[in-house]
Amino acid sequence: MALVHVHGIGNRGAENEAQAELRNSWFRLELMPAAGCRSPEAPILNPRWGAELPPPAWNWASLGLDGIESLGDDGPVGDHSITEIVDGVMAMAPEVAEGCVLVTAARTSLLWALELLAASVEAQSPAERDATVAFCALAVAYWAWKTSDGRRGDGIKFFAWLGKVEADDDFLDRLEQELDTWQQEHEESGGQEDVPDELERFGAVQVPRPLRTAVRRINATLKRTVAGRVMAVSRRFTPKGALLFADVAAYLAGRGSAKEPGKIVKLVAEDLDKAAKAAQANGDPLIVVAHSMGGNIVHDVLSSFHQPEVPIALLVTVGTQVGLFEELKLFDSSDPAVPSSQVAKVPALQNVKRWINVMDVRDPLAFAAGPVFAGAEDLVFDSGALLPHGAYLTSPDFHRRLARRIREGLHS
Repeated sequence: MALVHVHGIGNRGAENEAQAELRNSWFRLELMPAAGCRSPEAPILNPRWGAELPPPAWNWASLGLDGIESLGDDGPVGDHSITEIVDGVMAMAPEVAEGCVLVTAARTSLLWALELLAASVEAQSPAERDATVAFCALAVAYWAWKTSDGRRGDGIKFFAWLGKVEADDDFLDRLEQELDTWQQEHEESGGQEDVPDELERFGAVQVPRPLRTAVRRINATLKRTVAGRVMAVSRRFTPKGALLFADVAAYLAGRGSAKEPGKIVKLVAEDLDKAAKAAQANGDPLIVVAHSMGGNIVHDVLSSFHQPEVPIALLVTVGTQVGLFEELKLFDSSDPAVPSSQVAKVPALQNVKRWINVMDVRDPLAFAAGPVFAGAEDLVFDSGALLPHGAYLTSPDFHRRLARRIREGLHS
């Protein structure tokens, strides 16, 4: 097996290697085994198409990216991704105390707190990444098992032990104890209860160092945000919106033609070829995961620029505009005669065996593909994130649910 991940907008510079490896760890833990991966060393390719985009003439002077202005603070509010997390908690609980961001979130929803924690992690070594992913996966499995995926309840009304936790460090320690107790309950049942896959794979786990570091970063950002007395979410939408427009326009202007494809098309197509050869050599399937604009590029490459003999067992698009692009007839393969009385939808891609398209219910940049494309399977996901467009691949619950749906498809 091999997996190709194609990123979305706002990725013109070098990728954070630690974040990329953490994402790869999630792929290896959940998605790849669910799809039938037999090799732990199966390659994961990440074509960095953003690096092929032309540079801005004034170095983004029009976006004012020198820093986010903050009343009472001369500098930026802080790490943008962490600031978004803190903003979300403060929106629900304006009086949240320093050192209690996660506890405050957990009392509303334990799953929300776990998602915030996972999105804040920076792990450097492979051992740290694996330990962090395993702990987060087991914690979310615990939440899902206890609450029946949230149907029975959540937060302090369901997890009474949250009422005895006063600070975020204590929250991590108590969560570790709860996971140990959960494991013991299953062991004492003598196999009478169905055991979640994560519990069998990981067993007892301890809180890894990157999670404790993430807690400190979250609460340090809370302190800066409160000191500045401003939440910077609305300001951050401007650069992100501009980058979306810029990246889409630059790709469409430079994608080329089937005879002379552009740099981005060549880059993605070459990595698809490499991954296909690696998968075929091991007798394994090929997986493609595409986020946002990456989904549009992948569809363009597969439908117009790439040889159809490359078999893709599973295409997963998350937060993409593929359906919208086709409605606007922006793909090279778009046919103005479809839809018609004879052809209701765009025919399915012949070399894609299964296509899953995931949309966060709050993501303004995610569009359905099923009503437009034959063979597209639309699924809705709720990350609970304040800015959900970038939250899919950092969400433990997303990876858990996606893996489960893939397994169901293999056995149907």
